[in-house]
Amino acid sequence: MKLFIRIFIFIITLPMATLFAQDQVKVSGKILDKTTQQAIENAHIKVHHQNIISRTNNNGEFEIRFQHQQFTTLVISHTSYNTHYEVITNNTDSIYLNITLEQKVVTLNPVEITSTNEPIPVFKSVEINILDYEFHQDKFVFIAYEKNPDKDSKLYLVDENEEILASHFIPCTPKELYTDYLGNINLICNDAIYRIEIIGYNFTLYKLPLEDFYQMIKPIVDSTGISLIFSDFMRDFPKFKYYAYNTQDTSISVIKEVVHHDMEWQYLYEYHDLNNAQRQFAKRMAKRYKNYDKHDIAAMMTGFSRNFLYDPVYAPLFVSNDTLLILDHYDNFIWKYTQDTLLTDSVTINYHQEKSNGKWKKQLLMDELNGTVYALFIKQGYYLLKHINTNTGKVESTFQLQHQFVSKIKIKDGFVYYTYKPQQTLQKKFLFKEKL
Repeated sequence: MKLFIRIFIFIITLPMATLFAQDQVKVSGKILDKTTQQAIENAHIKVHHQNIISRTNNNGEFEIRFQHQQFTTLVISHTSYNTHYEVITNNTDSIYLNITLEQKVVTLNPVEITSTNEPIPVFKSVEINILDYEFHQDKFVFIAYEKNPDKDSKLYLVDENEEILASHFIPCTPKELYTDYLGNINLICNDAIYRIEIIGYNFTLYKLPLEDFYQMIKPIVDSTGISLIFSDFMRDFPKFKYYAYNTQDTSISVIKEVVHHDMEWQYLYEYHDLNNAQRQFAKRMAKRYKNYDKHDIAAMMTGFSRNFLYDPVYAPLFVSNDTLLILDHYDNFIWKYTQDTLLTDSVTINYHQEKSNGKWKKQLLMDELNGTVYALFIKQGYYLLKHINTNTGKVESTFQLQHQFVSKIKIKDGFVYYTYKPQQTLQKKFLFKEKL
């Protein structure tokens, strides 16, 4: 792990320091009701996929600052209005915008009455299966295929009306889509990675060096207006650390070390379980590879992390408004930090220890637009989403999905999305959503 950090620091302090030396863009403006032209108070303005947030005052005015990029999307949301996406392409240092929002309209069908929680098909096709998807503004990017994902997979850009706006052949065997800390969607393949650029209704793919992606991009968990947050997590180790890279002074500080105490005790015992000759060998290897100690070498020798009883450490970090949240499932706390990584508060948690209402899947999901955190459980094939109040650490409510054995669960703007193939049919895998 020490070697990983040294490599990461070396790399990040070169290109990243250059990147963040760029000037900031200041975007200000006013948000109005499209019909009445009245100012909208408490509308949220957020840099898409970054935790830089502003709000309108009682006159509907706002101001937000972020680093120069080729394309930056602002997400404007309000509980009473439809979410609006504003793409910034201007390279000037100061931009003024007048933005109008449309009020949400609730319509009722006078003939057919259905449950408000009934699953809604977002995209269905008799021709293609959805392998993975990501959100792109108010649209979707799909990896989909007709018969063989290794041979005929394509990227699709689809709107909310299920219309395919664009498609692009995938030049590799796709695994998944991954949105990085800058909001870029990346196509992950077995032996290649491509950055996906969407301009209008056109796809462009740029091949990325594998080593650069996994050392410079993937370790970065999130960003704030001040810092890049990254970790040295490796599945084979029972502990890891979160770090903050200050983009202003290029300093790196430790935020928090997370330790899986049960696994660490067993991990350390692996050395003592070796015979004398094996111990001597572990010591010699540790001297040769100075970034590892004898316990690391012993665990590698015994294949500790490949044992079916091995439980990888899981403690995700989320940025919610101006607060960093680390959900530590081993010390049983939510740790809260300011953007400059000062510990300010903590609350106890035990939802992950409950066994009466489903099995915890060791996965937390966050609604990026409103900051709500959900813990994922499964019971008799049905997934349960438990809303975790990060102020109290308690479960506020539980929502059960109506379909069994769904996959690719994601949350956005109060809806849970997932892929699902209707049972006992020849239909393809569709994308559904349910209102939380």
